[in-house]
Amino acid sequence: MAPDNSSGAGSTVVIACEVMKAELEMVSRCETKLHFLDQGLHRTPKKMAALIQEKIDLVDESVNRVIIGYGLCSGGITGIRAVSCGLVVPSCHDCIAMFFGSQHAYGQAFASRPGTYYLTSGWVKAKKDPLGIIYDDYAPRHGIETAFWVMEEELKHYTHIALVDTGAGDLEFLRMKTRENCQVLKKEYLEIKGSLDYFRKLIYGPYDKSDFLEIAPGEEVTERMFLELDT
Repeated sequence: MAPDNSSGAGSTVVIACEVMKAELEMVSRCETKLHFLDQGLHRTPKKMAALIQEKIDLVDESVNRVIIGYGLCSGGITGIRAVSCGLVVPSCHDCIAMFFGSQHAYGQAFASRPGTYYLTSGWVKAKKDPLGIIYDDYAPRHGIETAFWVMEEELKHYTHIALVDTGAGDLEFLRMKTRENCQVLKKEYLEIKGSLDYFRKLIYGPYDKSDFLEIAPGEEVTERMFLELDT
């Protein structure tokens, strides 16, 4: 059932990257108000905080929780704050951990195959798979030959392209697109079973300190908060 975007007393507001829209809509209930920002912000992290802050500032004072559906994202969320109710923020540097269900599961996958490029339903839908980036982003600006060269350079240390299946989207279509990327860019195909668990906890808790930061009202998110968790 799609979420009811009407606000109400004690409601929860989620401000998240559009790349996780399908997963958050699958787990949210009617009292959750969802706002999604364009996935392209990942490529311009310096613009991210201001746009997220605009959404936070529009939140009604009756809301009791504002949840940020972003990782640290190259420092893109540093400086954001909520005056009336504080924030809940995933404590991961890279949001791909959310699609694995936990940072531990992502850490295990990364350790076993560090040269892996991960795709999810949201990345493929936004045409932010490597081939999508080549044809929709790089080629119009630089030409197709240069576009392929740039992407091959970006992926030269990667050995696999993996589809993380969370149950969102058309699985056969996602498999086809991932295999196409592997074939053209000469990478090995992987398929990994993802999970909705992190997305459920993101909205409803519990907010374990290993997975989330709870930011007090008026306090700004800083990069140091994430770095302290790594020590």
